[in-house]
Amino acid sequence: MRSTTLQYIYLLLVASLIAGMIISSGCTNTEKKPGRLDGFDEFVTAKMAEYEVPGAVVGIVENDSVVYLKGFGVREIGKPDKVDPDTRFQIASVSKYITAGAIGSLVDEGKLDWDEPVVTYLPNFALKDAYAGEHATLRDLLAHRTGLRHFDGDLLGRLGYSNAELLERMRYLEPGTSFRERYIYSNAGFFIAGEAAAKVDNRSWEDLTDARIIQQLNMTRSGAHPETLFLDDNHVSGHAGMGGDVHVIPLEQASLPAAGQVVSTGRDMTQWLRMMLNDGRVDGTQVLTPETVKEIHAASLVAGHGGPLSDPNAAVGLGCDSYNFLDTRVIEKNGALDGVRAIVILIPEMKNGIVVIANKQLTVFPEAIRDEFLERYIGKSGVDLQANEKTNQVGWNSLIITVERPANPGPASINQSAIFGTYTSELYGTMQVKAGSDAENMTIELGPVKYPGTLMHVTNDTWYLSFPNPDDQVGYLTFEVDPSGSVSGCSSEEFGMFARL
Repeated sequence: MRSTTLQYIYLLLVASLIAGMIISSGCTNTEKKPGRLDGFDEFVTAKMAEYEVPGAVVGIVENDSVVYLKGFGVREIGKPDKVDPDTRFQIASVSKYITAGAIGSLVDEGKLDWDEPVVTYLPNFALKDAYAGEHATLRDLLAHRTGLRHFDGDLLGRLGYSNAELLERMRYLEPGTSFRERYIYSNAGFFIAGEAAAKVDNRSWEDLTDARIIQQLNMTRSGAHPETLFLDDNHVSGHAGMGGDVHVIPLEQASLPAAGQVVSTGRDMTQWLRMMLNDGRVDGTQVLTPETVKEIHAASLVAGHGGPLSDPNAAVGLGCDSYNFLDTRVIEKNGALDGVRAIVILIPEMKNGIVVIANKQLTVFPEAIRDEFLERYIGKSGVDLQANEKTNQVGWNSLIITVERPANPGPASINQSAIFGTYTSELYGTMQVKAGSDAENMTIELGPVKYPGTLMHVTNDTWYLSFPNPDDQVGYLTFEVDPSGSVSGCSSEEFGMFARL
């Protein structure tokens, strides 16, 4: 049977961070500082063509001033509308950095504490690892050190449960490692942290983030509500594809809000950079205390090798990461959703930073621009970073695959018709299994909204479960019979147990 490891790597790349097409550039021209940014327009345009990116925006901050801000290319391939500094994009997991800032404002007011157990604020909160549930703090959640498995819980956000129901179901997530043992990226952790903030501030994560960060920074075209993207026509469409076949795909709404739901623009994100590079202050307003900014950027967990030079001292902060580039510490947060990529980079000791957002999924274009920025502002690395990114892109492309059956699959011992019916899971709720297009396929409907999925026969009584959204969790279900010969349920390493009703 083919392992799901590649699919999990694909998802991880989406969170952590994807020939020959001519890209038109242009839009607002911010005055450029001579020297460091000479030829930068041409570099960006060349990389867009190399990685077949339809549209992007790039903003650079130096010493509390925006020295570069430009849109490049088009909002949607095949249409003339240009990307400009005010074009709205989803910023995907860069939202986590902003969530940390919103929570930091509550820490500044004494409503939250980074190191107080979350049950202090959410008394009914629990995890399957009881000790972790009782002791997990906001720092644990925001630094990905709770032990929750990669991307577990993400699918729950698609199924139609309320936030209160989602929080209740977190107790059924299987741990992937011991509490505080090591770094495992978790969107669910940010959802939980966002709910703790919402509880103490008596308003939703969306509303408190808008009020405490977006409005305070005068980010006039940004918002934590997903519908912000469509308030006018100046927004991008999502794209995918390669080898000359770049096409529009539906944009994906983040399944767990605090982990990836913020909408912003290049211009607005330079406000965030200015604030975080200036000890929490921008345009005369102290949005966060200097202590909170330092706490967000500080290492809360050693993460292993990271950054373009594979620094062995890379670390996880609160909603962001850090690493050394040559002898200089760099703060980074990247993100991805279907059809978009984003990255922000800060060099705190130099008071410089960059934001790059692109309307193409799984492209290393943001990292290519990041590498050039770091070499221009910190120094030449002596490594061909652009060649490394090109290699990374080939690797990412190879992960976009369809699961394959084994060469000699075993026949199913259970007739499809015997499998059809209703199943239930503590974590996901009700699953209806129905007939598919042929004997090798079945369909499912999961949760209150009957979220659709497909079961493809792999071998024996094992079926591969996938969903139309490529970022959704995938895995294998093995159906089982009881002593009487009736189907009793199915088990899955990825999805857990489903009992037949």
